[in-house]
Amino acid sequence: MSDVTQSHPMPQIRLDFVVVGLVIVLSLGVFFYLTAQRQYVLRESVNGFEGLEIWLNSKDHEAQSFTGGWPLDRSSIGLLIQPVFDTKPGTDRVAAQTKEELLIQADEFDQTIQVILEKAQSVPSLIILPKWRTGMRLTGFGHPFLLAPRSDVQNVLRQITGTDVGRLSYMPNPFSDFRYQGDDAVMSARAYAGQVFEGTGCEPIIGRPGAMVLGLCPLPEGGEQDQVYILSDPDVLNNHGLRLGENARIANQLLPGIADGNRIIIDYSDQNWLTEPEQFTKRERTWDDIAQLFDYPFRVLWIGAALLLGLAIWRGGIRNGPVLDQHLSLGSGTRTANAARARLMRLTGQDGALLSDFVDTRIRAEAAEVFGSAHVVANSTEAAFLRYVRSRRPAVADNLQDLLHAIRGLPAHLTASEAITYVDQFESILERLADDA
Repeated sequence: MSDVTQSHPMPQIRLDFVVVGLVIVLSLGVFFYLTAQRQYVLRESVNGFEGLEIWLNSKDHEAQSFTGGWPLDRSSIGLLIQPVFDTKPGTDRVAAQTKEELLIQADEFDQTIQVILEKAQSVPSLIILPKWRTGMRLTGFGHPFLLAPRSDVQNVLRQITGTDVGRLSYMPNPFSDFRYQGDDAVMSARAYAGQVFEGTGCEPIIGRPGAMVLGLCPLPEGGEQDQVYILSDPDVLNNHGLRLGENARIANQLLPGIADGNRIIIDYSDQNWLTEPEQFTKRERTWDDIAQLFDYPFRVLWIGAALLLGLAIWRGGIRNGPVLDQHLSLGSGTRTANAARARLMRLTGQDGALLSDFVDTRIRAEAAEVFGSAHVVANSTEAAFLRYVRSRRPAVADNLQDLLHAIRGLPAHLTASEAITYVDQFESILERLADDA
């Protein structure tokens, strides 16, 4: 009868530890999600350049958005596009306190001229000047009231070139077309409230001297690159303006030509991640690296692991059934009775002795529920329980005592059908006591 004796419960996992761990994991997940979501919101807004990346890739040009986090081999970059979303680089952005302040806020995040110039002097770059306040991104509507302060944008242009390339101004017409000489035809770039600069000392690419939208301008000395492409109006290439005029066709022809077949990177980061090839300490990761784990011979290992997992699930969950509860104790009541009944039905030859042990175990279990496990004494448990029953139900106590004497007088060898009869009578008495309680 070792199956129904009291056993020590296995250590349980504390629920409070599990709850605290889940809260910590969820909090970290929410933090990282919100941090990444800020960049995604900007990239996918009307002021972002997610559409430019998708458009170039659809035309078989290698383009990629970059928000920082790993080194970039500058020798593999043909063109680095740097959108500027800060009208006062080097100055900490003041967070808006009201909805009105947020709408007229001119800076999306903090950037520095030093980092912008370091990148431009390292690789061929296209710097896109700011034009709109945050209200343009939030509302999706362009209005002259939402234009960034012209003096601040003018100052950003002067800091990038290091010289005075002329005055920044807006075209008088709502929509303006600017000439671009393509490879085989003249095309027109269109922008709303076109933001142009005079471009003194710059070579016009889109537009003309005095009203230039894209120009090749000089850079301050000190780097490998001495010229940089400056786009004064982001609406030529951003998600909002790429659909206007022939802007998309111009981007498809102009940008890959500048990159000369190499990668085009749209850099949203506020730090310089460009490195020499020999400086790499951590290789840039792409989805191709993960795909290698599913090529041969790794594919065979994955298939073997899947088959092993399926076999384990079938073996443990289907063939052998669910895991049995091993924490049976004296207080388990009905489960102990059912286990003993099933045991009696299966065993043969010693059912009388097994029945006597079963009755003793059930009496101790019932007494533990009445008096508590700390007050149950093995030698006097049955007598104390009978006194308790007699004080409440004298007739039932007499029946229980007579049945106990009869069970203990049974021979050791007893058929299962006869043993079950006594078990039913015993359980019936205990159920009557439970109903009365």
